[in-house]
Amino acid sequence: MNLDEQELEMARKWLDFTVESFIRNMRKLRIKQTGALMASFKKQVIGAASGRLQLQLSYALYGKFVDMGVGRGMGLGVRRGDDGYDRLRNSRGQLKRRERKAKKWLGKTLAYQTKRLSELMSELHSTILLSQVSDVLPTEDVVVNF
Repeated sequence: MNLDEQELEMARKWLDFTVESFIRNMRKLRIKQTGALMASFKKQVIGAASGRLQLQLSYALYGKFVDMGVGRGMGLGVRRGDDGYDRLRNSRGQLKRRERKAKKWLGKTLAYQTKRLSELMSELHSTILLSQVSDVLPTEDVVVNF
């Protein structure tokens, strides 16, 4: 198995593990009203022609709003004084029925997993580099004077 194949395999496994981590976080925080957000994850490993490995991870946009704790309560274009505004909100503009709460399922996990991917790729490249260097070294002792 050459380096490109090993990188692709590692990237696929990393994407699978990362999506599992996101879903675990959502279950722990009870973010599963319809299950659509959990089902919206799409992942793809793209081997670019320039030799750079590209990963694509996408999910429903409203997942960011859940993470930030915003976006629930009013339809598009509803303003203060419109019909239905007073029914949903108090005089300060806050929702009456429930308070928005951020459910942080994305940020820390994504930062950690990205760092971990860079560590794994560095380790893979260093292992391959060391094996290539050891293959070309002479069998006798080598003395280097500084």
